[in-house]
Amino acid sequence: MAKKYPIEGPVNPLLQKYYLRKIGHGKPKMVALVATSNKLLRIIFGMWRKNEPFKL
Repeated sequence: MAKKYPIEGPVNPLLQKYYLRKIGHGKPKMVALVATSNKLLRIIFGMWRKNEPFKL
């Protein structure tokens, strides 16, 4: 049985805006979530490569 979580999508404002934009373009929720996860991964890699903290 799957658990129901009260939060749907990312909580970070930058990622939430990206996720909602994908949903608005008609993407299924899981596709939008994977795209958002990939964006987060690219952000993390860029921070690691440049040795910088996360900035909004």
